[in-house]
Amino acid sequence: MKRWSAILVLVLALCLGGVPARALEPVSQSGAVVAQALGQMGFTEGDDEYTPFGQRYGYPNGYWCDMFVSWCADEAGVSKEAFPRSVNCARQTRAFTALGRYQNSAARGGSYAPLQGDLVSFQDLKSGRIHHVGLVLYTEGGWLFTVEGNALTSRLDYPPAQVSEARVPEIEPNDYVTVNRYPLEDARLHGYAVPAYASREPLALEGFVDLGRYENAREEIETVAAARLIPPTSSHTFFPRAGMARGAFLESALSLCGLSGWADGTPVYSDVPPGSPYYGAVMAARSAGLLPETGENVFHPELWISGEDAQTILSGVLARLGLENRSFTFTPGDLAQILTPYTTRGDLARALYAVCADIPLETEVFTGFLSLWGKALDWPARTADGVCYVPVQSLLSCFPELTAPEDASLPDTIEYPGGSQGYRRSLTLSAEGRALRTRGFLWNNTLYVPLEDAARFLSAELTAEPGEAG
Repeated sequence: MKRWSAILVLVLALCLGGVPARALEPVSQSGAVVAQALGQMGFTEGDDEYTPFGQRYGYPNGYWCDMFVSWCADEAGVSKEAFPRSVNCARQTRAFTALGRYQNSAARGGSYAPLQGDLVSFQDLKSGRIHHVGLVLYTEGGWLFTVEGNALTSRLDYPPAQVSEARVPEIEPNDYVTVNRYPLEDARLHGYAVPAYASREPLALEGFVDLGRYENAREEIETVAAARLIPPTSSHTFFPRAGMARGAFLESALSLCGLSGWADGTPVYSDVPPGSPYYGAVMAARSAGLLPETGENVFHPELWISGEDAQTILSGVLARLGLENRSFTFTPGDLAQILTPYTTRGDLARALYAVCADIPLETEVFTGFLSLWGKALDWPARTADGVCYVPVQSLLSCFPELTAPEDASLPDTIEYPGGSQGYRRSLTLSAEGRALRTRGFLWNNTLYVPLEDAARFLSAELTAEPGEAG
């Protein structure tokens, strides 16, 4: 493969902003509408519900869910005949019905499979009145994923009816554009309006498309999602403003320090009996004193965890790892003021990522053959956590065309801000305008990066095979 004739510059950073994952260029009218909606992800209404979407239709301070989807159709250039505009979601549903382009949901006896770019109408659970509308993003695993304006991230750890009854709009935060999900049989789904798009091809998506205000935490979120510390909610969603089940978070936190097993006589929570998927983690944590005791013998493993309890658990994990305690930022979720408090998956991802970065790596010298462009290399590679790491300095020395200029040369001693050798840190490899984010570590004043990332960056076949070092 072609060698890079480039300047290689190493940039260390503790907090990288990340590169937004974006939808690819739309190839159809329906894809263009959805691309417009995703482009507004995280937009939050102003005071007195002001939005530019409402401003366009003469209602700058009105409820704007229907004006948002109409705005998306305007921006995508879809005709009003194919996609009726409206300032009222019930009226918009009637317009599609009059055109013979409205399908009932499964909850109302329908069999239609919603497609990306359809409108989904929501009904009030008591009155049956249509009171909200969004756009279909996709369906996956029996769930409907939507893009909605004038919305908050749905709370999923309580039944919808219970959440609806407990809501107090006067004390809720400003609404925004977000992705939500619903079971396809959800009683809140009234039906689907099907625009007569001139062309209909699903918009190709890359990465998580729903990060919104957590876009600057993309690296942290992608890392913990890839490690399954906080699993994604679908192929392209993470739900950073939703919460995480207490039992699931406990499992993730305990995996960082390898805690398992419990002392004889450890009491069993009444709601986490043997056979519960969280039984082992909860028993181990309770035995180790990592759980806040409330005087009640319940743990509520399925409810979303609060920031206070997450901090208590992580402080215990840090103590077991022999690391200095630290305070993490846990913001309240949008609906944390009702039923029970909780924090967000985005903040939990940041905290877990930070703990992972501070955990010392156990490394050993790699024994084997390294090959780059068919050339055998004698590098002091190391393995850690089952990954082979290669030294950046050796790469520079081996290939003169990858040398750094004097003002960017690597010093004899490399120090991470706030860290020491054997700890993972974020870094960026750069050359000729090309950049690759990765995570490396310092060992004996040598900076190591994952072999696979180095190979990707160089567009080269950089391989390691077991054998005797030579």
